[in-house]
Amino acid sequence: MLPRMKVTAAIAAGTATALLAAGCSIGLQASGPPSPAQEVALAASQARQASSFAAGLSVTMSGAVSETIAGTMQIRSQPSLLAAADFGTVDLAGHIVPGGLQEILTNQTVYLRMKVLSQQLHKPWAEIQFSALRQGTGVSLGQLTQQVQASSPLVQTQMLAAAKNVRVVGRQVIGGVRTTQYAGSYTAAAGVAALPPGLRAAEETGMQALGIQVVSFNAWIDAQHQTRKIVVSENGSTEQVRVRLQVTSINRAVSVSLPPPGQVAALPPIAVGG
Repeated sequence: MLPRMKVTAAIAAGTATALLAAGCSIGLQASGPPSPAQEVALAASQARQASSFAAGLSVTMSGAVSETIAGTMQIRSQPSLLAAADFGTVDLAGHIVPGGLQEILTNQTVYLRMKVLSQQLHKPWAEIQFSALRQGTGVSLGQLTQQVQASSPLVQTQMLAAAKNVRVVGRQVIGGVRTTQYAGSYTAAAGVAALPPGLRAAEETGMQALGIQVVSFNAWIDAQHQTRKIVVSENGSTEQVRVRLQVTSINRAVSVSLPPPGQVAALPPIAVGG
């Protein structure tokens, strides 16, 4: 399991990076009601300005490698970075992680709670300093986040602004909120170009690695132009990726408690890269 850890440990990190990315708001002027394309562009503008969110997440990969991870996450970017994720389902190429994975992320540290680690380290939580991770594997935090940018509803929503064939599919209540469901697609290149400059290289690298050319989506957007749910399908030459996200809160307080020091053991760098 440990070789896979650098991927699962980065889920919250990638999402947090998306939240911290700066971007300019999109100003739309029209004489009538916004078109479907303009509606998703407005949602993209709102996503750029968000400072926190909570969501349910499911990511499924099939093809050369089959993996599934599902659970919940919450992220806060101000006054300091704090993120937490609880993935009850973690299936890595047919290897089920017993008890799933819990994760807490700060500016400097990832805390992981996995049964296999607890048994090896004799503490409930494992601590990974980003500096130690870089020394032990040659992988920086920036490189880690490249693997998981697509997991963020904020990044996904920003990329929707690249779609040219957006259409209304219907109406639906999501989490007690009335939404309009939009569907469409965009090219990978156009989606990357719609992101803030700081996120483009990371997203482009991931899509190129999987051979993704076109992305299809369904997005449920409320009257305040907030994305409440999004389902994205990416069909690449080597992998098919399906991301399902349901946002449960936006710009609300995030409550996360760090593990007590007595329950934490440092994870040696060699174990992360081994």
